Amino acid sequence: MSDNTFLPTMKIGMRSAVSISSDVLSALLETPALHALFDSFSEAIILCDGDSRIRFMNLAAERINRLSRQEATGLANTEFFQRSALNFDDVQLSMRRGATSGMARAMDGRSFITSAQAVPTGTSEKPYTLLVLRHTDNRDNRAPSGAPHFTPASERGLGDPQDNALHLSPLLSRIADTGVRAFRRRARLLLLGEPGVGKTVIARHIHRAAGWGDRPFIHVNCGSIPESLFESEMFGYERGAFTGALQGGKRGYIESAAGGTLFLDEIGEIPIHVQAKLLKFLEDSTIQSVGSPLAKTVQVQVITATNKDLRRLVESGEFRADLYYRLAVLPVEIPPLRQHLDDLPVLIDILLERINQDRLPALRLSPCCRQRLLAYSYPGNIRELVNIFERLAVLADEEATEQHLPPEVLGQCAALPATGHDAHAPDNAPGLNGAADTLAGNLKARVQQFERQLIMQAVQLQGSKRKAARHLDIDVGTLIRKLQRS
Repeated sequence: MSDNTFLPTMKIGMRSAVSISSDVLSALLETPALHALFDSFSEAIILCDGDSRIRFMNLAAERINRLSRQEATGLANTEFFQRSALNFDDVQLSMRRGATSGMARAMDGRSFITSAQAVPTGTSEKPYTLLVLRHTDNRDNRAPSGAPHFTPASERGLGDPQDNALHLSPLLSRIADTGVRAFRRRARLLLLGEPGVGKTVIARHIHRAAGWGDRPFIHVNCGSIPESLFESEMFGYERGAFTGALQGGKRGYIESAAGGTLFLDEIGEIPIHVQAKLLKFLEDSTIQSVGSPLAKTVQVQVITATNKDLRRLVESGEFRADLYYRLAVLPVEIPPLRQHLDDLPVLIDILLERINQDRLPALRLSPCCRQRLLAYSYPGNIRELVNIFERLAVLADEEATEQHLPPEVLGQCAALPATGHDAHAPDNAPGLNGAADTLAGNLKARVQQFERQLIMQAVQLQGSKRKAARHLDIDVGTLIRKLQRS
């Protein structure tokens, strides 16, 4: 591995009697049998290739890092560690000193002993690195006697911070139940709603509530895939299909979801030239990998979601009408949070309960803090509500008060600038209108908030995330991540 990565090059103490090239190992990592074997382990397993990129992680690693296998595969290990829910700083420091293990830590106090082992490949090839993470149970040992047993959030299925919370509110529960009934009858669902209303969570709930919890659920954010790679990422490719292709080829998202659910988020961002191939798959369940002369049949259940008006895109020629009618068998409208604020007390109590299952001492809200939360309109919808509670969990010790809330909840920030203004105009920047306002709060959080405001306005002006990314001169994947992290 290169010197600028978190982990230094591992030294090989003993070489296996069986020689295996990186090409063979790469092909082996694509086999479902090996996935099933590693997924049965309770330890978290992460495998990096010789170029310091994540090549595989099992289910246990997905849970504790709060990243899916699809999201992690291909990431440089530096980016993976930054996006992970765990802190790998101690692991990095220990291994730079020559150790083979270190301690990764979660925000809730859990610790994981992380051991690294070199996996030898060909004599002239860089070795792979295997990371194994084991829970130390140190949090339970520190808990006072009589305290309730701590259960990690990952074991309760909370990989997504909004998961297992949204559908419990009365209105969203009814919407999800409708989706479950349609899903069981093999109807294709199109989830419609503003960003942050909970489309992903409802899709996951439908998948599980329909009895498919043991089957694959592949979440594809169509807006984060570069247009030039969309076909190969969705349908896969064969060995040598194009310059830079993996030697063993690659299985696409559709094939990875075989037997389970394929969730196509931001469906309105699919390039027009790929829509015909997707339509064919929806009609006859066959796909053809890039570079392959043969078609294969893949059975999956498809759920799609968008925050766009697909009918308008059809009228403007940006979305195929035949594809729209294939996807919109049952459109499900998910209202913004401001339209069902009666659910807000239930959602607040749910999120507070979830936080308190992961921390000691328990967090409580002061009366004024709760009143502020109930009076806010949440332009960022439920995602913004979840982010606020994550902020409270970090800043407050036992009682969250008004001072722990973000400025916009307290009414100290200007609203999102009108769409007729320049997205880069500093006069419209929220939170930058006075010295006292500028000095308040955490700098990183305020920069992220400002970025989010600019990105949201650019999306409104340009009409799509892909066009907004070009307008702001950033990669569309970066734009998506900034919106999700803010």
